[in-house]
Amino acid sequence: GSMENTDVFLGLHDFLERMRKPSAGDFVKSIKSFIVSFSNNAPDPEKDCAMVQEFFSKMEAAFRAHPLWSGCSEEELDSAGDGLEKYVMTKLFTRVFASNTEEVIADEKLFQKMSLVQQFISPENLDIQPTFQNESSWLLAQKELQKINMYKAPRDKLVCILNCCKVINNLLLNASIASNENAPGANEFLPVLIYVTIKANPPQLHSNLLYIQRYRRESKLVGEAAYFFTNILSAESFISNIDAKSISLDEAEFEKNMESARARISG
Repeated sequence: GSMENTDVFLGLHDFLERMRKPSAGDFVKSIKSFIVSFSNNAPDPEKDCAMVQEFFSKMEAAFRAHPLWSGCSEEELDSAGDGLEKYVMTKLFTRVFASNTEEVIADEKLFQKMSLVQQFISPENLDIQPTFQNESSWLLAQKELQKINMYKAPRDKLVCILNCCKVINNLLLNASIASNENAPGANEFLPVLIYVTIKANPPQLHSNLLYIQRYRRESKLVGEAAYFFTNILSAESFISNIDAKSISLDEAEFEKNMESARARISG
């Protein structure tokens, strides 16, 4: 199916409709008691994520075996899983998102770094060939990524990343066709994603990535989604470690750029 956010809404709607049926009583009880017992535990990312993932797979198996979904397609069952994820994670969001000091500090550091670097970095600094440079279309990819904080469900946040990556992918593909270059691969894709991410600089990017990694249903972080998600993790890691050498500037020039970027921000 399409990755639009509208079908997420339908997934949740359909899920809640089924949960209103008398025969869903046990499911409703299980979900409510899970949310209550979860919220009574002290935050611990490793434990929290294991608990949630285990609950998701247990519930998905229960849906599969229940008359409420008898005769349903795989797609409808999948949609129920997404509905469950969205319902549960929206309730648990404030408890698990950026829930420890470490993550809050990492968010702030990454945000500051991108705020500075975005003021002077050029596509050339990342070895993006002229053929593949397209600032106006990159804006579109940035806008997709910037929507990430509008949503609370892991799938919806992931969709923002996937939409951003697909915009970039299509651009690279079209550019390569237009100029008879070879089809672009990871070597062309990642630098553009890094550039777009720096320019977009969505707040709390680090926490968003951890949250998706921990709470997107495990069965769904596969294939294309996993490929693009791995790329944005690489982009984050590259950006966190940017120094003069990694963007082929000399040390003095890099420091000068960082200084004037700092002055501009505080000025």
